[in-house]
Amino acid sequence: MAASLFDLPPEIRLQIYAFTFGWGKVMIEVQDDENKPCLLPRRSVFQTQSSRSSQLLRVSKAILNEARPVLYANTTFHVLNRVFAGKLPIAVTDGHACAPHVKQLIWQVDCDMMKHFYPEDLRLDPEDVSRWSSLELRCRADTWRNSFLGEWCDRETFVKGREQMIAYARVFQDFMNSRTANRVNLIENRSQLGRGRLILRLTRDNFIHKQDEILVG
Repeated sequence: MAASLFDLPPEIRLQIYAFTFGWGKVMIEVQDDENKPCLLPRRSVFQTQSSRSSQLLRVSKAILNEARPVLYANTTFHVLNRVFAGKLPIAVTDGHACAPHVKQLIWQVDCDMMKHFYPEDLRLDPEDVSRWSSLELRCRADTWRNSFLGEWCDRETFVKGREQMIAYARVFQDFMNSRTANRVNLIENRSQLGRGRLILRLTRDNFIHKQDEILVG
């Protein structure tokens, strides 16, 4: 199979890989006892497996090296954290096997309270971040709940948390912009602000105005 496949032009082979894999999404849950402050911890557990066939990758090492980027480029990794005290990640990973190949990532935390973030703690490699196609950050803390309906102190805390999240996202935006001419947009989805959830998305796609979305920068 490998010999006949490699008789085809490279662009045809890439189309075959894309057709075989299609588009997909996998859910990854961080272990409760895992306290690694990174986007994709090594001990994360896959909660949903992609239904797409990956048997093609096992045919040969040559096919693995050529087809794997197509599979990962068309896969969104959704990392879910449920903790008492949440914290924004300071690194991409602590050794997860998939991390070097990820192109699209959603990082989500649901927590009782959110710890303060210190920018000087960030340990990011521009090479790791610049190759991403998109990054979405979702954060909900119980202390922010009913942020526009509750006591003033809740709203004030929410506003500070939002400012911190935007500043955090801009760091990744700068890294993603650093080695490409394709501008990365920072978009805020405001559909769940009243529930105390912040959603920020970094994407290389052109911004198309949608309800409840604004272009932050």
